[in-house]
Amino acid sequence: MSGRCSRRRAPLILGLTLVGALIPGGPAGAVTKSQVDRACATSLAALAEYRSAQASFQEAADAYQAAALEVENVLYRQGRAAETLDIRQADMEVAQGRFEEQAVEAYMNGGNADPTLFFLAGSLDEIMTTTEFLSAAAADEKDTASDLAALQGELITLQDQLFQLEQELREVEAERLEAKEAQEVAMLADQAAWEKLSGQCRALQKQYEIQQAREAATRGGGAAGVPPGATPGFRCPFPGSSFIDSWGAPRSGGRAHRGTDMMGPYGAPLYAVAGGTAYTVGSGLGGKTVWLVADYGAAFYYAHLSGYNVNNGTRVSTGDVVGYNGDSGNASGGAPHLHFEIHPSGRGGAAANPYPTLVGACR
Repeated sequence: MSGRCSRRRAPLILGLTLVGALIPGGPAGAVTKSQVDRACATSLAALAEYRSAQASFQEAADAYQAAALEVENVLYRQGRAAETLDIRQADMEVAQGRFEEQAVEAYMNGGNADPTLFFLAGSLDEIMTTTEFLSAAAADEKDTASDLAALQGELITLQDQLFQLEQELREVEAERLEAKEAQEVAMLADQAAWEKLSGQCRALQKQYEIQQAREAATRGGGAAGVPPGATPGFRCPFPGSSFIDSWGAPRSGGRAHRGTDMMGPYGAPLYAVAGGTAYTVGSGLGGKTVWLVADYGAAFYYAHLSGYNVNNGTRVSTGDVVGYNGDSGNASGGAPHLHFEIHPSGRGGAAANPYPTLVGACR
């Protein structure tokens, strides 16, 4: 399911009034798909287009995350291989020095092998296969030479592995960029399809999507979000954005997604969802981030910003601009988006799925 923030409020208010007339108990009542279809009778073609665009955006978002995870996987393997290569190169230098020291020491003690053999030979294999070395070298010299040869072979293997990983990285990065472009195209189609719906149709579809998201409670772990009373006066943080319910989706490093990614233009303003105190933070994953601690106790996390509009400890009112959309942190190179989290019990508490709250505020 997907959502986007509407800048036009009047049709939404009218639509919600109609929803209340259609459903006993008003918007809080259960909504069925058939009720949505009836409410959208005058724009059924637009509703079908929206649902198709919605599904395409979900598919494109999933494809992008899969491609991004594959890039992360290759980068991790490349880093491990490079780290091992550095260690083995250091081992090689130590073994080479020990080998040369043993050769000189053996010669000084009356050995037959000329130490220049160890410095003038074209390769370690050339040294080890000469008659002079085989007849004159002591057992410990031969053992050291054997260790050195094994390290040399391992270095060649690691260098080949790194070359292959570089090739693989170029391929998966190209796939990630292709998925990014597809996701952005799907986002625009999703937004355009939503705008074609009538006000009444939008209102009921919105309520249906909120209901569907809250039914995720069967998954537990905060997936159902928070009740409206937990975030009084909540304001949409990113008007005009598109987003899906990606709570719990896999992320790099074996993590699970604990927020909602709201896609939109780079540099677009991001708004305070409540009055409170803003704190600016930098991190490797989130990049430029803002924690907004509301006066009523809940905390909200904004990540991947391109810049700040607040200082650490700034007091803000609902609707103030706190920063600007971007791709900082581990979102670098991806589609610009706001990663948004809700922590109902405060900054140190667990996160809850923000999607239902965002659908309610951003439509």
